[in-house]
Amino acid sequence: MKQKSSLLIYTLLISIPFLAYSQDSQDFDDQREEQVKKWSKSGIGNVNEVLENVTEILAKDNPSINELKEGAKQANAAANYVGYLQEEYSDYYRQNSRYDFIQKKVAPAHDAYVKKGNALKDARNKCYMRIGKILKSKGDITEAFFYFRDAYRLSTFDTRDEGIRYQAEQEMKELLGLEEIESYITW
Repeated sequence: MKQKSSLLIYTLLISIPFLAYSQDSQDFDDQREEQVKKWSKSGIGNVNEVLENVTEILAKDNPSINELKEGAKQANAAANYVGYLQEEYSDYYRQNSRYDFIQKKVAPAHDAYVKKGNALKDARNKCYMRIGKILKSKGDITEAFFYFRDAYRLSTFDTRDEGIRYQAEQEMKELLGLEEIESYITW
């Protein structure tokens, strides 16, 4: 009986990749063309170099708005590319959620992609915060508000004072004169 169960599990696991590729090849061609058009301007770069570059921009005392915008753009594109890899691991992980032995093998790569993607997104959001602060100091309140909004909506709920989402919310509340409204925090 144990042999039959093992054989059944093995057969199911072997067939999963074939099920994933059973779509019409024209669908893949169309999807690929759409993605190439969408991402051709940003191109593909070494993710670690992008993260290092954006970190260097953020470390400057007075980076320009253009440097910050370019850093945010690069970090966002890199995060999306990492996300394409991570999504496949997530799907496979979810499809095989009942098999602990598979999850143990898939989780390390999945978690590493999530960590790298989150670092890139955090760098992007910090660029948006810095742009918002520069614009605010110049009196460009409306544009500053929307950069703060981008940092706010693209960040996760986090701890008070430390997280970008909280900081962005405080900036927007100040611009709107809503400081009396208490913000959500985690402990």
